[in-house]
Amino acid sequence: MIELPQRTGTILKIIVGEYISSGVAVSSDAIYRGYSLRASPATIRHEMAYLAEEGFIARPHTSAGGVPSDKGYRYCVENLMDEAQITTEERAAIRRRFKQARQDPDEWARLAVSILTQKLQNIALATPLRAPLCHFRHLDIVSLEGLMILVVLVLREGKTKQRFLTLDQRVSQDGLTAAAGKLNEACLGLTGSEIRSLSLKVSLIEEIVAGTVVRMMQAEDAHRHEQCYLDGWRYLMAQANMTRGNRMLSLVEALERRSILNSLLVNLESEPGVRITIGNENVDEALRECSVVITNYGVGEWRGAIGVIGPTRMPYGRVISIVDCVSSLMSELVSQTYA
Repeated sequence: MIELPQRTGTILKIIVGEYISSGVAVSSDAIYRGYSLRASPATIRHEMAYLAEEGFIARPHTSAGGVPSDKGYRYCVENLMDEAQITTEERAAIRRRFKQARQDPDEWARLAVSILTQKLQNIALATPLRAPLCHFRHLDIVSLEGLMILVVLVLREGKTKQRFLTLDQRVSQDGLTAAAGKLNEACLGLTGSEIRSLSLKVSLIEEIVAGTVVRMMQAEDAHRHEQCYLDGWRYLMAQANMTRGNRMLSLVEALERRSILNSLLVNLESEPGVRITIGNENVDEALRECSVVITNYGVGEWRGAIGVIGPTRMPYGRVISIVDCVSSLMSELVSQTYA
């Protein structure tokens, strides 16, 4: 992307700010009357023509006002955005709310969504704290009627998984308990792929159960973002450009598909800072007229994600500041609790 001269960049910043505030195309006359740029109306019109030619703003015709394009928003976010737009009082109030919350990662995620929707009046999302890969903690094998057994797997992350299996031949409860004990000793603290790579001399029942455990853990890893809290639909419904046609319906349907959340959250753990995708930068078509501001929180391997989804006409500086503030406070809580 080309670097704009200072005055051109200032005019673009004005257009973006005015359009975010009003939703109305910004005219050269409004810029001339509202801002002291030491530039004539003709000069401002020339600068706006240049911005339109380079794709930073859209103009239905030459006499119309300017509306920021995705490219214009992107340039402002990366080059022209003001400093953090969150007050000391707001930060302190958010901190107090988290301090009053129970030491429960799910509670933190729900609270983050509540704060983000209230402060930013857009859709907010949060995933609870999770490790990127689950780890084996304990296994029980219980004999049931006939050839059926119950495999009970406890993960280090606190979840319990169960699976019923039907064997080809009956195994006594003592035999099942012995098999569970051997696997508990060998697998403690390991991931699914590490268990699969183990070289153990095992009996047939131990091999069957170990394979089942690996598949249970792989399924858990594949759906680690499946639990996600969402709120704020009422605010997006108030956005006129989102309620036209089928845009809102498409967005609702897309967010109900967990695959879109996985695509938003993919690789987030390895990317520091806040990630912003604007309009057509979004892969999913349902988000093409939205912007997504998202980041992770946590420490070490314990990570979750929070973010905001709204129209491209969102106050990026404030959204980024609030999201970053909430993420930092949640990371503090995680550090204090899990360090």
